[in-house]
Amino acid sequence: MRWLALAIVTLLAVSTLPTGVAGEQNHHWNGYVLDRKSIPNHVMVNQDYDYYSLHTGDHDVVVVAFIFTTCPDVCPLITNNLIQAEKQLDDVDYQFISITVDPATDSPAVLKAYMEDYDITWPHLTAGQDIIEQVWGDFGISVITEEIENHDHNHSHGSDDHESSVMVVMPDGSMMSHEVEPTGWDQLTAIAHSEEWVINSSYGSFGNFVSGINNDEAPADYSWWWDLHIWNMTANSWESAPVGIDSIDAGILAFAPNSTDDSAITTPDMANDTAFYIVQSDGSTTSGVIDEVNAWHMTLAALESFDAPDSEYGHYMNSINDVSAPSDYSWWWQLHYWNETSESWTESQLGMDSLYDKEHIAWAPNSTSDDTIPSPGSEMVHKLGVVYPNGDAAMYDGQYFAMGTDISAMEHTSHTFGQNGVEFETTDEDVSSIAGIDGDYNLYIWHNMGEYSHWMSTSDSANESILMEDANHYAWVADGQDASSLGNPEQVEEEEETETSTSHSTQTFILNGDWEPKVVFLGYDWDVDLFVEDVKRAAGTTDDPDDHEDSLPGFTFVTVASGIGLAIIAASRDE
Repeated sequence: MRWLALAIVTLLAVSTLPTGVAGEQNHHWNGYVLDRKSIPNHVMVNQDYDYYSLHTGDHDVVVVAFIFTTCPDVCPLITNNLIQAEKQLDDVDYQFISITVDPATDSPAVLKAYMEDYDITWPHLTAGQDIIEQVWGDFGISVITEEIENHDHNHSHGSDDHESSVMVVMPDGSMMSHEVEPTGWDQLTAIAHSEEWVINSSYGSFGNFVSGINNDEAPADYSWWWDLHIWNMTANSWESAPVGIDSIDAGILAFAPNSTDDSAITTPDMANDTAFYIVQSDGSTTSGVIDEVNAWHMTLAALESFDAPDSEYGHYMNSINDVSAPSDYSWWWQLHYWNETSESWTESQLGMDSLYDKEHIAWAPNSTSDDTIPSPGSEMVHKLGVVYPNGDAAMYDGQYFAMGTDISAMEHTSHTFGQNGVEFETTDEDVSSIAGIDGDYNLYIWHNMGEYSHWMSTSDSANESILMEDANHYAWVADGQDASSLGNPEQVEEEEETETSTSHSTQTFILNGDWEPKVVFLGYDWDVDLFVEDVKRAAGTTDDPDDHEDSLPGFTFVTVASGIGLAIIAASRDE
């Protein structure tokens, strides 16, 4: 279950209008007259992810409109009104600014796309919650933010997130830390070994395919096949797994012929959350569990490429990442475990099948000193993204331990691709081929701007760009592709889609050169010509109506019920 802030933004009128229409008491202004102090300056973020000072420039008049991009009708009309107004302001030194009332949705990229849709160039701004709330407050806009409970409906039926790890030190000194994340296949492999089940399987592009269990082979004519099931904790029932056994988390699982009714599978004993049930084709059932986790189980669940044959003395490590211990025993793969008491690595005197209940283990050549193995959790991760010419995107982890020297983007590329087994080629100082796919790849860096961080191209070469605090991640993006498809490299888990809605009363402010609000136009059906007249008056190109004694006092906006024709708009969407 996750909690996501869901902005249900209501832009309400915040003061009381006089009993009459403003224009009836002062014919010089067409909008509703304001008497307010100057709006203070704030640094916001524009559509290009650049910081934007609200008081940028020295203009005679400023127009500020509050909009949101998912507004289905009214906001586009206001934007169009402003477009028409611009055509009549050639002789005025003005600045238009649009500010979002839905920052949860209107990222700079979304605002930029909105501007491109309407072919407009004036700044569209957003900001962090604390800043944008101050801006709303300065304009007298009340914003209500509500948190909505969001349920996580994924199909993970395993235990809690694992914090265990397996460290690997290669003979060349390179190191990698791997999280222990057991899949259904790892679980089946471990239980089948302990229960002496016979599993016949093949490996293809979709992972491991089980064809036979305990000499019970699925027929070649596919009249039935082995179907993977998971135990639904919420419904307290078995259901067919939506993905293959390599993609499902370890948990309470079952294999049965596809013709088997879910209700016929044994109800699991909830005392163990890593159990596997087998329903044979004759209806008989067998099961197995993992009572204690040993180093072999951890290795299964952490390493993608290793060979550990079984023997009468248990499993022994033969090779990791295709690096085998030599037959002359000049060195061999040695098992280590993290001693929680001494907070140090200790060489194990037991084999991997006999070393139980350790949070962290390590594999290293036997000549490796314990104190040279990095402590668990000490690795630093720098990402390397790729956007291929066809638009496909990938993100790779580059792990570092005790970085003592500057590391360039090219060194980071070589290091990260090497750790992840990705082949690449370079031409001069650029990457020309990745994973066998040729292309003109351009270097991008992750520009750290808090919640408005984004990928941006860099003119520096890959040898000049250095990993640093504000550029901890790099990417190679093919010509014509968008780096934003890589997403946020610092986002741990993809957020679940959630339904949102936004509503507000529409308001467009006209301020003079000192950022004093002079008038406001409410709703969306105001006359563009009358709006332009007020813009010119605020700019000082016509007489200032404030010189007259009959100017209206300042007001605070009314609520929706004030009956002045506020346009209330709402939109629902899936983010």
